[in-house]
Amino acid sequence: MSAQFYSAFRNDAQRSFDTERLLVRYPRLDERELARLIENFLSLSPVDRAVMAADAQLSDQLALFYHDHRRALEMPLTPLLLLLIVPLITASAVLLWLFDG
Repeated sequence: MSAQFYSAFRNDAQRSFDTERLLVRYPRLDERELARLIENFLSLSPVDRAVMAADAQLSDQLALFYHDHRRALEMPLTPLLLLLIVPLITASAVLLWLFDG
């Protein structure tokens, strides 16, 4: 169990380090590196993103990166709406079933 936790923690730390390393070089990245930066950035935790935004060396590159690739970094609204609507409809159906009869 602890080996799995350590492995996951190590992977997250490596992804964060790789993202920081690519951000330092942004915008001087080739297409493959840019794709890896976007993929890594999307999988970072909000805490990791906040730490990068607070870093004086990374904040300018991060702002430029957001400006240039905002579309790719935005969460699609459809899954978010489904996450909100499905439980609401389910709860409404249960309440109607309970109080209808």
